[in-house]
Amino acid sequence: MTDAMMDKRSKQLGTSFDQAISSFLDEQRPYMELERRGEPEEVANVVAFLCSELASFVNGSNYRVDSGSVATI
Repeated sequence: MTDAMMDKRSKQLGTSFDQAISSFLDEQRPYMELERRGEPEEVANVVAFLCSELASFVNGSNYRVDSGSVATI
């Protein structure tokens, strides 16, 4: 989802794509516990759980699937 933004950043900084991601996370997302971008499957796993019978008793919950990228809500 953020590939275009990171591609633009890497060109602006004159760094590799991976270095652009790393510097962005260090500067803009210091609260991310895993220190990496999420994979689509990681979000899909939460969606699949919420759509399954395993979540049949879940009601009115808020799930943040962002590795802590936002320090507060």
